[in-house]
Amino acid sequence: MYVSLHQANISCYNRNMSRLSPTTPDLREIASAAYSLTTDGAFVSARPWQAELYQRLANPDGEIGGLLLAPLGAGKVEAVVIPALGVQRGGAPRRLFLIGPDDSPLDDYSLRLIPYLRTFVQADETVRTVCLDHTDDDTEENQCRRFFPDGSEDPHVVTNPLEADVDLILTSFSRFRELFFGSGGVHALPSALRNTQGELARRDLFFFDEAHTYTQDAFSQFHRLIKFLFAEDMDVIVASSTLPPAFAEELSFLDTLPAPVGLTAPPRTLAFKPTADPLALMESEIRRAYYQNSRVFGVTESPADAETLYSRLAPAYPHGVYLYHAGLPAALRRRTYAQVRELEKEGEGYLLLTTGGALESSDLDATVLLSTLCPPENLIRRAGRCNRRGDLPAAQIVVFGETFHESARPLPSSQATDYLAALRALSEQPFDAEVWKAFI
Repeated sequence: MYVSLHQANISCYNRNMSRLSPTTPDLREIASAAYSLTTDGAFVSARPWQAELYQRLANPDGEIGGLLLAPLGAGKVEAVVIPALGVQRGGAPRRLFLIGPDDSPLDDYSLRLIPYLRTFVQADETVRTVCLDHTDDDTEENQCRRFFPDGSEDPHVVTNPLEADVDLILTSFSRFRELFFGSGGVHALPSALRNTQGELARRDLFFFDEAHTYTQDAFSQFHRLIKFLFAEDMDVIVASSTLPPAFAEELSFLDTLPAPVGLTAPPRTLAFKPTADPLALMESEIRRAYYQNSRVFGVTESPADAETLYSRLAPAYPHGVYLYHAGLPAALRRRTYAQVRELEKEGEGYLLLTTGGALESSDLDATVLLSTLCPPENLIRRAGRCNRRGDLPAAQIVVFGETFHESARPLPSSQATDYLAALRALSEQPFDAEVWKAFI
């Protein structure tokens, strides 16, 4: 199935490109041609705001320092990655650093973007290399792969992610800081890269996807890094769906990038169940809610709690329950993520016990999402994984607990009181992300 879809996408791309004028190509049509290469069928063509951003990123001489604020599920990652990876005719020959949150396993980026890169290779007949660099001391986590136009690949390229022939680097915020500054900062980057024809200067693009956290100290580090890269004439994009207004103001030196408007949120209902023992009540609710072809997620703040739920529930559902969090061995974690994504594509159900950090960086889609009490920004991002694709007439989010986990962002007492009061008042009501943004 992958091969046929893969070849069909390349054929579609070639047909679209063949219709363009060789002297004055329309970058909007090039954008749609490039989007047609997405091997999972997520996009048939570029949406208007994505095409607009494609035109901006496809200017090889254009500098960019941008803030992209868009709803969950809008396609922020694709809007930056597709033009950055580019195709030679109109695509920007950039090298892309995609920098995710520290608590993200990066599995979704890898699963979604590596097929894109592989398809681009065959579409424009250019060798491409991707590096996954997650931690400093775990060789199982880190890998580099090189793809060739004939469809072959070298799955174990030995190279530094900062080398000139690497096209896509997937890493986390803390690891990026170690890698970048430990190698000499901007001085470690190739100063004049060329594409295969030697025509266009290549620029690095640093794309921070939800990389900020919400403690003031962590955001201060993030803010200083963005300002440093911007001052050093580096191309920078910060993307977020839950950036607090005060933090957005501190990033006001970045241009506001085009963002989608008029998107309709999928139907979801929020329920709140205060309890001193959220795991016990969540377990009971899972046993009630999980049935064939449903997708039920149990989301906790810590891996230990997720493992506790898994140990209690796995004996009852031996063929349909999965454990997923960043602390699992890399090979097992990636295999689990790929399995549940495949189950979704086939319309099959499953039960997932996971952590907020792992879920919030995923592209998974729950029928029922059960979560321990978490801060409002995490609630919004978790809700974005419930009826994510809008296929259901209704879906449910249930929040359990009375107190926040010690690892959660501390809320001022008055804010926490108001937030808990709102959860009680709006229980059993439709979920509206804009309401909860007011508490961030």
